[in-house]
Amino acid sequence: MYKSNDEFFQSVYDLAGSLKRNGHEREADVLNNGMAALNGLTDGWAMLLDAVREVEDNTAVLTASEKEVLRTIHDAVYQAVYRRKRRGWWRFW
Repeated sequence: MYKSNDEFFQSVYDLAGSLKRNGHEREADVLNNGMAALNGLTDGWAMLLDAVREVEDNTAVLTASEKEVLRTIHDAVYQAVYRRKRRGWWRFW
């Protein structure tokens, strides 16, 4: 995971920059808007989580390394919002 908020923020901005350079401006804008929503409260982190999920829904445009960075970002933001680690889905039926 990330050792500091600065490291995390830089990772998000680096990913947004990579997406923009690769011609995926919409996804980059979604991430940047999610970062702009951070206000120090849980609801700001939840808005960033929504942005990460929106970009994750369009993974066909991402490279393998971008997908890995996005997964790590998703895990960190999820933990900030829910105060627990993200686990995979399971079915009980």
